[in-house]
Amino acid sequence: MHARLAVFALVFIFTGSALLEGSEVRGRVVNVVGGELLGRVQAAVLEAAAEAVTANDGTFAIRDLPPGNYTLRVNAVGFRLGTMTFSLAPDEIKEFDITLVPDNFRRTEKVEVKGDIFQGPDSPAVVETNLTSSEIRETATVIADDPFRSIQTLPGVSAEGGNDFFAQFSVMGAGYSNVGIYVDGILVPSPFHGTDITEGATLSMFTSDAIEDIKLLPAAYPEKYGDAVGAALDLETRDGSRTAPTFRVAAGIADSEFLGEGKLGSEKKGSWLAAARKSYLGYLLRNRLNDTSDDVSFYDGDLKLTYDVAPSQSVSFYGVGGHTFYELLKAQYALTPNNIQQATNDFIMGRAGWRWGVSPHLLIAARAAYIEAPVYYWNASRQPLNNTHDTEWVTGGSVDWSWKKDQVLEGGWMTRRVGMSSESTVYNSDATVSNTSGQSAVGWKTDEYVQQGSALWNNRLHIVGGVRLDTAQQFDFHPVSPQLSASLQVASATQLQFGVGRYNQFEFPASPAVQVVDCVDSVEVYQRADHYTAGVEQRFGENMRFKLLFFDRQNDMLDSYSFPGANGTCFSSHGYYAFERDYARGVQIVLQSRTANRLSGWIGYTVLTARQSQLVSSNLGPLWMPYYPTPEDQRHTINVFASYRISPTVHVSGKFLFGSGFPIPSTNNVKLGDYQRLDVRGEKDWAFTRWKLALYGEVLNLTNHFNPRYFYTSYSSNPNGTANSSVVTGQGLPITPTAGLAFEF
Repeated sequence: MHARLAVFALVFIFTGSALLEGSEVRGRVVNVVGGELLGRVQAAVLEAAAEAVTANDGTFAIRDLPPGNYTLRVNAVGFRLGTMTFSLAPDEIKEFDITLVPDNFRRTEKVEVKGDIFQGPDSPAVVETNLTSSEIRETATVIADDPFRSIQTLPGVSAEGGNDFFAQFSVMGAGYSNVGIYVDGILVPSPFHGTDITEGATLSMFTSDAIEDIKLLPAAYPEKYGDAVGAALDLETRDGSRTAPTFRVAAGIADSEFLGEGKLGSEKKGSWLAAARKSYLGYLLRNRLNDTSDDVSFYDGDLKLTYDVAPSQSVSFYGVGGHTFYELLKAQYALTPNNIQQATNDFIMGRAGWRWGVSPHLLIAARAAYIEAPVYYWNASRQPLNNTHDTEWVTGGSVDWSWKKDQVLEGGWMTRRVGMSSESTVYNSDATVSNTSGQSAVGWKTDEYVQQGSALWNNRLHIVGGVRLDTAQQFDFHPVSPQLSASLQVASATQLQFGVGRYNQFEFPASPAVQVVDCVDSVEVYQRADHYTAGVEQRFGENMRFKLLFFDRQNDMLDSYSFPGANGTCFSSHGYYAFERDYARGVQIVLQSRTANRLSGWIGYTVLTARQSQLVSSNLGPLWMPYYPTPEDQRHTINVFASYRISPTVHVSGKFLFGSGFPIPSTNNVKLGDYQRLDVRGEKDWAFTRWKLALYGEVLNLTNHFNPRYFYTSYSSNPNGTANSSVVTGQGLPITPTAGLAFEF
């Protein structure tokens, strides 16, 4: 009897102890961007060496934990490491709601919901394609961490001329020179390394760590983006995290990067973010193309500061700058005093901003910026050959007024003072100066716009309409440009979209630098375009859509000129006349999925026709030539991107780009060979207590397609007087494996 009681007592003690020690940790993990519940996320209690993986609904549970003090670590590849300390009492159930932040997104505990998952905060009436911070990181190549390479992955977009080495791009038949680039509301011209100093190798000044959101508006866009006639690109830089300082260091085969960010001030009223990059464009030329004659190197940096001066007011500063150095190492020919041996280009931009939320219905913003971009060339004796120096002062502002439910009135303005100067020197064979020439121009340009956005019929009909007024020094007219777009929800998951707009783009500043007086030579050129779009969008649940878009872009290039003639006469065009016309029209089909849990990405197919004509003189007077292909006439374009997180620590992605070929510039009717490129990428990370390590591996152009890039056309004469032409091309990027490491702490 006593033995049975003793056994029963022991069983009771051990069973009771187990019950008392059976504490539990539960939680739910969501993506800070959009609030999507995240599956395949690793949750670990470090001190107990216990872990779990979240289910598809983002939930996890770790059971049978003894009482004590613990650290919960939450990790998923592509997201920042999350850690938190906690204590467990006997038989306690601790629950957590956890938000994970993408690697290149500011750290915050607040879920960011910006309207539609595909549209962002804009009205559904606006035709746009956007890239999230995660997509920017995954589509930018490891070897060149460049958001402009990400843009080339979007439907209807191609590298300019099909050249792998160009960061510039074309959009549905519109060349890069007709695309307006906006960075935090500032129009920014040519923010590139390598501009004008290398033969087909450029890189943007930005990295994927500095950009939070990219928005491409291919046609019929709002007039606040109406500085160019082809398309508009809007980049939003990201703020730093208002937390303790965090750092990220990445080292790859072709570059190295550093990023730091944290709170500004002890009360978390502001943040700072600083980034720097050092790389070598010449890596591709020397090691992948076996070209040891050139060397290109660069470095750049970013700084973003934000601060809340009052609960409803904030100020910010963003600065970016970079330097590119080019050197001809082994010339294939004997250099003369007029040949380039070294060159540099720089880019500097500083932008200050102020925002005041007067009320929940009224927002006022102001901004100012300075931009400078000098380019210098030298010969082998370090004598100057040519230099150009472009500067801009920019100021602007906007007002957003929600004057009634679902009614938003917006207005804004931008003033730019643009200065351009250049100087060239020509040398004799003995390196003495033969002659020096130069030119300069300065001008002011101002635009104002007003726009109304409305949602009607229980949010089924959305309308955005605006008008814009442009004023440019030396252009003696003030064009008014209207725009109107609408979307109609014809069924619960079906939407019709329409858009129309007119846009003006000035070749600015005009030449000469002062207003024409007494018939001084002058030429003022501008472009005028009309856009038309119609489309239908079908949704399949919250994360997938199918879109069909028809577009038509019609453009005229006009000029006004005057010049002195004989006997004191003055010849003038007496107004603006079109001397060149072009159009691009076609259809685009897109199937897209956007999710952090399943297969994500898009398939885009664009077919178009782009033609141009010129006005020529004849015995019968001015005549328009027959239409022929424009330089952007790529008939078929396919853009595919896919991304999938296999496990909490492994992620794979890939992109396939196809183009049927751009016309050779010297012929127009003959095209380069087709463009095909398959890139695959994998990422594996390892999480530690307070830091994490990520290994990237990527293979560019896996199929090793030749992808010809145009250099120049040479001409020669036959003995019979006929001419021969020969098109000189080079190989695009060959198959290129690359890898990199990143440390986050």
